[in-house]
Amino acid sequence: MPPVSIIDLARIAQVSPSTVSRALQDNPRISPERRAEIQALAERLGYRPSQVARSLVTGRTHTLGVVASDVTDPFVAEVLKGVEAAAREAGYGVLIAMSNRNPAEEIEAAEILLDHQVDGLIVISSRAPERYARFGDEGERVPLVLLNNEQPGPNIYSVRMDNEAGAREAVTYLHALGHRRIGFVAGPEGGRSSRERLSGYRQGIRACGLDASDELIRHGAGLPEDGHAALDAFLRLAQPPTAVLCYNDLTALGLLAAAARAGLRVPGDLSVVGYDNIPLSAFAVPPLTTVEQPKAAMGRAAIEVCLAALGGEPISERILSGQLVLRESAGQPAR
Repeated sequence: MPPVSIIDLARIAQVSPSTVSRALQDNPRISPERRAEIQALAERLGYRPSQVARSLVTGRTHTLGVVASDVTDPFVAEVLKGVEAAAREAGYGVLIAMSNRNPAEEIEAAEILLDHQVDGLIVISSRAPERYARFGDEGERVPLVLLNNEQPGPNIYSVRMDNEAGAREAVTYLHALGHRRIGFVAGPEGGRSSRERLSGYRQGIRACGLDASDELIRHGAGLPEDGHAALDAFLRLAQPPTAVLCYNDLTALGLLAAAARAGLRVPGDLSVVGYDNIPLSAFAVPPLTTVEQPKAAMGRAAIEVCLAALGGEPISERILSGQLVLRESAGQPAR
């Protein structure tokens, strides 16, 4: 059965198509009684407005594009839940494209979404924020929201965490437990979140008067295998760290697995703290102490910032706070 059209509604209601259109848009030129009658008819017959027709009238598709670094990443998946829920509540659809953590693929994905006439663009954990500056210069009209990153430029907005504060709090907590050599496993080189968390780690180390040696810092890409490699490197030191803060939970989970294979007791021999609080962290062995990122709230905030820009009331930046979630992977060092 073909879908019901405005023409069908007009024929049944014995009015013009323009009257039906105005009634469905709550236009005050149509009497309240007639509006209610036509709207009830549309609901009874299952009428759905044509998005194509609406876009021709309004110049908008009511669709937002999202570039995700990797939808298999639990952090990204949770952010997407918030994005999709907030967009749906606002009457918008969402198109998602993956960058596979690759800067060139990220820009290509963004351009593909723009070719689909999305009204706004959200990029999660961008690996190439500086390459978006040209979007405004080239006349792109849609707002761009960078989630967990930022880039100055026309029509570019930011939603991010206070990463430095979260890392400082984690270091301060480990110091209070009695740890004096605390390692750090960083994330993707050039990534803003990794840079800020490393900065917060260093601030915490200095504030606590601890060893700030570079040998206690390892670099990675935010993947479980980085935790394996970091532990191997730390154990080769003359004085290995008694605690390690990781860029994210995936790295921390990899480090926990490596510690178990090496016969280390966690937290007896080594305390481990992650960042993100992905769902898996609560089921690690032992359950992972981590810095919470309100992932769904970040996704919702990205939609709010995007829609505010579309509505002519732009919000240049939204900064959210996290909190330390205490579980069993961090404790006092063995004496």
